[in-house]
Amino acid sequence: LSLEEIESIIGRYSGTTKVFGEAKVLGYMDDMGEVIMPRSATVPGQAVTIAPSELLVRFFTKTGGRGVTIGGLITREEVKVQLDPNGFRRHVAVIAQTGAGKSYLVGLVLEKLLPLGASIVVLDPNSDYVMMKKNRNGQPSSIADDVVIYRPPGIKGRRYTDEDIGGADAYTIEFNKLQDSEIFEVAGINEKWVHLRGIITDALKSLEGIYGPKQLMERLNWIAINDEDRQRRESAGRASNYIRRLTNYKVWGTQDIPLDDLTRPKHMSIIDLAGLQRNVTQYIVQKTLSDIWQLAVTGGLQFPIFVVLEEAHNFVPADHGGFSSGTIERIAAEGRKFGIFLLVVTQRPNKINSNVLSQCNSQIIMRLTNPDDMSAVRRSSEGLSEDLFNDLPGLNKGEAVIVGDLTKIPTMVKVSGRTTTEGGSDIDLDAALGRALEEHYRSKKMAPEKVNDKEYDTRW
Repeated sequence: LSLEEIESIIGRYSGTTKVFGEAKVLGYMDDMGEVIMPRSATVPGQAVTIAPSELLVRFFTKTGGRGVTIGGLITREEVKVQLDPNGFRRHVAVIAQTGAGKSYLVGLVLEKLLPLGASIVVLDPNSDYVMMKKNRNGQPSSIADDVVIYRPPGIKGRRYTDEDIGGADAYTIEFNKLQDSEIFEVAGINEKWVHLRGIITDALKSLEGIYGPKQLMERLNWIAINDEDRQRRESAGRASNYIRRLTNYKVWGTQDIPLDDLTRPKHMSIIDLAGLQRNVTQYIVQKTLSDIWQLAVTGGLQFPIFVVLEEAHNFVPADHGGFSSGTIERIAAEGRKFGIFLLVVTQRPNKINSNVLSQCNSQIIMRLTNPDDMSAVRRSSEGLSEDLFNDLPGLNKGEAVIVGDLTKIPTMVKVSGRTTTEGGSDIDLDAALGRALEEHYRSKKMAPEKVNDKEYDTRW
């Protein structure tokens, strides 16, 4: 309402009737463009007007153009909000319950960061980002030439074929370069099983050149039959059963991915982990992060690198378990000194290591309703006011609260503007059921009849 309209409304009532409005002061901009909280209240009686869009852009946005535009204000969508690239320096957490739109949001952030020159590695357990080489019309996206999708070969039942995603490179691990401890972890051999670990170490010492788990298993089988010591024979037989499982894993090859390929500038590497056994997934995350960390601390990382850790609660859980947990905690605490910046993505903040979550100085929070998860967010986020916290359950899909160094002040945003295809979107269940019904009728060789504009047969 305008001031004149308010005065007109007041004039229609008796002199004893009063109309009150309530507002919260967000601050004012000083000469340097910084948002400052006033030390005194405004003069009573001054007119209140709607802020012009140009003022709001300067009020919420830190950058002068090289920013990451992710949408507009919830109540003023024409006012575009840019994230400050420097806000990523102290790690970022993206938190939302399932279905709130977090994979869409993360994909949008990545497609805007990449043209700025970013090196990006995405650890993708559910194939949420494998479609980023395609735009929303199914054509090559504007960033397609700078994106490589890595996939272990031979995985069946993937949601998207290599053709669907615009091609993929093979992700393999050179088995003969693994440390003994890495083999124990992937094979699930408990640290208390010293005899099994010892016999595997002995078997590894006798292998030369390029070898895989099959050759290790064969060596253990030989020991199980021919060794003079009974305990060694028994240990070798048991160890062979654990190594036999590794022969079914599709990740072993004759070479690793060159680290230079993952860390080159203006390049995004998406490692598709879908379909892999859990312990293999854990190992790949650990290996990737450990290799990047070692490169950084030895001065070999030339450019800053952003690491996206999807389903982070599975890799750095609250109980400090997980093969990769220690490396992730170390990067969260010290990575920014060496140019490694985490983008931690989770729908269960209550189940993630609280130290890692609290190291994320900026948070993008979408809809949350679980009380335990909301409490975890409240504990980890210093910039989340009581009002914004109470708004979290009422956010619609695609709406987010941003707190921390990404914007000048906490901001509520309607996320929009992504051009690449989203891999993590929900399936069209109605259409999928229709296809299932068609297949059923086809297998029964029934004549279909038209139902809901589609031809189905209702005979059984």
